[in-house]
Amino acid sequence: MLAAIKNRFFSWVDSRAPKQPSTLLKQKNIYILPTRYGWLMLGILILILVASTNYQNNMGFMAGFVLLAVGLLSVFYTFRNLKGIEVRCQKPASVFATENATLPVQLINNTKSERAGVGVGFSKRRVLYTDVGEQSKNQVELSLKTHRRGMMDIPRVTCASIFPFGIFEAWSWVRTPYQVLVYPKPIPCPEPLVATSSGIEEGQTQEKGSEDFHNLRDYQAGDPIKQVMWKAYARERGLYSKEFEDYVGEHQTLSWESVAHYEKELAISYLTDAVLTAEGSQSVYGLELPQQSLDKGQGPEHLHSCLKALALM
Repeated sequence: MLAAIKNRFFSWVDSRAPKQPSTLLKQKNIYILPTRYGWLMLGILILILVASTNYQNNMGFMAGFVLLAVGLLSVFYTFRNLKGIEVRCQKPASVFATENATLPVQLINNTKSERAGVGVGFSKRRVLYTDVGEQSKNQVELSLKTHRRGMMDIPRVTCASIFPFGIFEAWSWVRTPYQVLVYPKPIPCPEPLVATSSGIEEGQTQEKGSEDFHNLRDYQAGDPIKQVMWKAYARERGLYSKEFEDYVGEHQTLSWESVAHYEKELAISYLTDAVLTAEGSQSVYGLELPQQSLDKGQGPEHLHSCLKALALM
């Protein structure tokens, strides 16, 4: 019953607060209610007025009317502290699953009065308070926990204020059209992934290493023992050392088939780690998925394309 009432209420709220990058707080979208201290003050005010009426006490009437005036002024100034502020949500950056996404929220005050104690958060109970000077702007960064890969909707952003007396709370809900792209969580694969390689192509270079045999050269003092050509030495042909080389920038394609035998989410995490490793080693790499194939490339844009494909798979 309560859940149904709550859903209908927020459906009505959402109809009054469409998704948009920038929202101006005004009478139509600002709500105000007493805080718990406000309700306590209201109870005390009723007791004072009842007691004053019963005992015909003029000082009691005066105290009650003063409290009533303070309450009415609090309604006006608390509402005024939010009215006219423009709330502008910026697009959050992509993050990996289980990391915290950051939503930058900019508060713009185009009026000639300072706004003190404006809270911004995803709920009225947990807000970050800031002051916005006259004809100025301020920015608050909200942290949002992510749990799974994919496009994540951003919940309603709450702007609240209890200024100046703390007996009334004014708030407004803001909805942003942006979403957070959550990359899969990278997990190293326990076994080497089988990546198809295109060999030595144009633009690749060779450097000394320990992978592929290159040629023989005369032995030099300090060469590792394991590189000495002992067979040639045994045949009295002289002492030679084996020289190896690695291919730098080798093209490779990371295929879904290499991890298809794992559970799906785990396989995606393995491929995510392989993509990050290939980018970190400055290799030229491609990605082949069941319903999508990305050509070989390198750099931040190519990395983002591969991670996005894995996130939305």
